[in-house]
Amino acid sequence: MSSHISQDRHGWPAALGVGAAGGLRFDGVDLGELARERGTPLWAISRATIEANWRALDDAFRERWPRHEIAYSMKTNDVLAVVALLHGLGARLDCSGAYELEAAARAGVPSSDVILNGAGKSEQALTLAARRGVRQVNVDSPDEARRLDRIAGAEGTRVPCTVRVVLGHERLLARDPSYERSQRAADKHGSDRLSGQALEAIEAVAGSRNLDFVGLHHHVVFPGYLSDYTPDRALAQHGESARELCELANEARRRFGVTVDRLDVGGGVRAGGELLVAPPGAPEQSAWHRLPTAVAFADAVCGAIEEFLEQDALPLVQLESGAHMVWDAVVLLAAVSELKDAARRDEPRRRYVYLDASTMMFMSRGGMRMGHPVVPVARPLADADSDWPVDLVGQTCMADTIAEGLALPRLEPGEVVALLHQGAYCETLSTQVNSIPRPEVVLLDDGTVTVVRRRETLDDVHARDSVPAALLAGRSASGGPPEIDSPA
Repeated sequence: MSSHISQDRHGWPAALGVGAAGGLRFDGVDLGELARERGTPLWAISRATIEANWRALDDAFRERWPRHEIAYSMKTNDVLAVVALLHGLGARLDCSGAYELEAAARAGVPSSDVILNGAGKSEQALTLAARRGVRQVNVDSPDEARRLDRIAGAEGTRVPCTVRVVLGHERLLARDPSYERSQRAADKHGSDRLSGQALEAIEAVAGSRNLDFVGLHHHVVFPGYLSDYTPDRALAQHGESARELCELANEARRRFGVTVDRLDVGGGVRAGGELLVAPPGAPEQSAWHRLPTAVAFADAVCGAIEEFLEQDALPLVQLESGAHMVWDAVVLLAAVSELKDAARRDEPRRRYVYLDASTMMFMSRGGMRMGHPVVPVARPLADADSDWPVDLVGQTCMADTIAEGLALPRLEPGEVVALLHQGAYCETLSTQVNSIPRPEVVLLDDGTVTVVRRRETLDDVHARDSVPAALLAGRSASGGPPEIDSPA
């Protein structure tokens, strides 16, 4: 039976607890009352949890490497209130493409605090970066360096650049062959070290007229998404990546006389707490993992830099952390709509519990193998009905299993459950399949509730549609008028 269940408080952030009346509370807010007042499905964000996650990572690196900075990776959760909150704490912003550059401005983040990232950057994105004066561009290829140099010349500006690198990971793959799946998924980002493309990109930036070479960048893919996750493997991946990045920096200094002032070690960090890795369709493989501490990550990265970087001046260590900041800071509240028991001959019996939410609201469930622990809001510590393993499912006409093989108390229609760990790559990857509007998002702050993204309506879902009048006025293939149902 799967360990998605929550009665033992696996995966609970510090701000989540049981109130005096026995119901679930998050950041001082009774989640049952919140669901009744605001409706379901509903995403609820804990400000206290985001702030605690930020402090843990920032303090760990400040103690180990005072010259550091953290950029929040906006793609992880792009609710502008979250972006503004983290920027107010001291984060810079990691943006991919022109649209996120514009969104960052709407959140009040100045361009001087923005890092432009991503592969295949458009002319629009590069022009905005040059024109507005971003903190740096992580250049993805030699061709991009030449394009940006031309654009910066036309704009009359200079652009600080790091070169994003695809590392070889020979030593890492010898220790952990499963990481190849993660590496292949990220191969489109950056210039390849083994082929010599990375050195070509460094030379293109260093030899340009309008770009300033400031350092190197590599992003570690979080191993829980595709690889075989263990805490030791996660630390090894970060330490080995920092080592190989330093070795490339040494080679670039010898060849081109450049010094690395910024060493951007990217993201892929999840530190502190417990993570549920749950491959879809295989509940027996679900497993909880105690995440490494932020201090352990800082030691792994900074220790490698101290050992392998051959230059006197210590670089600015940059991180582009997204999931660490928000992964456990958001819950999705959903209500039970129906129960259906299945007891086929010669097969284990199973109870299907239908929710008004859907995995289409958090595609990370399938694509990233992330599990979302389940807590009954009114009875968070109730005993499970051991006779009936539960599959939580959505109402869409899709493969829509939210969690499977659970040990839960018997849930009744109208009862609300909280799905934990909804902060990273959930809302940003949500869809509107079956024309289902996406949920409201609220920010919880020590008992207060603020709507930070309103609930979508059917008008929002189909706002871009236009049905030609001739189609509405025409006749159906059978000769009768077309039948068009309008929802109430």
